[in-house]
Amino acid sequence: MKLSAETTRPANIVGTKRAYVLVHPDVWPAGFAGALEDLGFEVGACTELHELFEMSREQSGSLLVIAQRNAPFAVRACRVIRGLQDVPLMVVIAAEGDLIAALDAGADDAVVARADRQVFAARVRALVRRAQPSSRNGDKIVIRDLVLDFEKYQVAMNGATVPLTPTEFRLLAVLAQQAGRVVDPRALLSAVHQHDYSERDAQNLVKVHIANLRRKLNDSRSDNPYILCVRGFGYLLERRSLAREDDPLANLIESE
Repeated sequence: MKLSAETTRPANIVGTKRAYVLVHPDVWPAGFAGALEDLGFEVGACTELHELFEMSREQSGSLLVIAQRNAPFAVRACRVIRGLQDVPLMVVIAAEGDLIAALDAGADDAVVARADRQVFAARVRALVRRAQPSSRNGDKIVIRDLVLDFEKYQVAMNGATVPLTPTEFRLLAVLAQQAGRVVDPRALLSAVHQHDYSERDAQNLVKVHIANLRRKLNDSRSDNPYILCVRGFGYLLERRSLAREDDPLANLIESE
């Protein structure tokens, strides 16, 4: 999880910046890491998705790279990262047939692992040039009386700190970034673990975490709970204080 040692290579192209890479060794050529260093990046590598989030929270990154052989996981990781991070995202994947799915899932660019090093470097340069400054204001998300503080890694309700585990915080953060939208259990679990769980296993594991979150947020005692289970689809964080009349999801909302 630590950044690589400082390099003496020239850093006059994009300046000294940080690139965080979620690595599968089969699809992360040494030449690609060297290309990033040539472009002035300090490269931090990790093997699990939650480590990528932790690294980027400790020190903000200028580029995120998903280098994975498992294409379905890479696609889900893109969706989760795009919800939590406003940073250029590059995907390195094994097969050309999976490039479109990665791009549709939120990647800003994608290449196959066998691509030429210079081509990879050129794509990164173009990606960095296109990147826009983050529109996020500060490190907090406020939804009704709920506040998520990404700098302190804390959650507060009505000004009182809510004690959450790291897993619970990450799951709540995904829901908060997608407030008002339904997120399926497998996408939620991808924010915590790299392993590609089956639909059934994901549902069972997420159900336990969501139950703990709802208990800590006192949702079961509230007429306007924060976390809603939409039967057959997943979970959403309700940003409205009152439900709208004729809500099409009303008949699908489960109390537990």
